Amino acid sequence: MVETVTTTDLYESTYYLLTGCELEAIDGVRVNGKITCRLSFRGPEILRLQMEYFQGRAAVNLLQFRRAYGQVNALVRSAKKKAKAQLSRRTLPQEGGVM
Repeated sequence: MVETVTTTDLYESTYYLLTGCELEAIDGVRVNGKITCRLSFRGPEILRLQMEYFQGRAAVNLLQFRRAYGQVNALVRSAKKKAKAQLSRRTLPQEGGVM
């Protein structure tokens, strides 16, 4: 069974990518008046990987992590730019706080 996990944490996102999970989507949402991005991942072992990450047992090659983190960061910057452009046309979903 393939599960899905959603996060706004770029380190967690990078870990999922490096362990073979698939990035399904990046969605821009408003949180306390600012745009943040939610990244959705899927994979057959993602729930186990999530537990390893939150228990501090995640282990990856640091050089690979650094490179992948740069890619994730670039994807998020691009998604934020796109979301800001869409603000003039429609309203983004809101989480917590006031717009």
